[in-house]
Amino acid sequence: MCQLTRLSALVLFLSLLSCRDPNSYQPFDPTKPDPPAPPVLTYPTDGWLSDDFAYPQDVSFAWQSVPGAQFYEMQVQSDSLFTGSSPGWRVYESSAVYSLHTFGVYYWRVRAASRNWNNYTDWSHPFRFTLPNPGK
Repeated sequence: MCQLTRLSALVLFLSLLSCRDPNSYQPFDPTKPDPPAPPVLTYPTDGWLSDDFAYPQDVSFAWQSVPGAQFYEMQVQSDSLFTGSSPGWRVYESSAVYSLHTFGVYYWRVRAASRNWNNYTDWSHPFRFTLPNPGK
């Protein structure tokens, strides 16, 4: 029992030696600037309704480019909160075309990234658009 207590004390002591000062943690490189404002979405506009009833539908997306951005991440979801969403598509231009196979209401948003910034920009304000039901 005494050896177990000594071993526990030794493990605790060694773990304390390996701990770093929590105040010394730097999540970002302080020499890099904070990212700029998020991209501004331009098309499809908020509330846009497609007049095409054929599926799959190729939907064009566009936003204002962010100076210094190396790529963008874009998400398109039927959930306005983007819960459980994947990182999205990586896009190297300030526009993209994606095929959507199902009618309904969709939401989309974009953020920019560059290794010259501390992090990604914030996500843009999401826009909503609707693809019509071909049966109605």
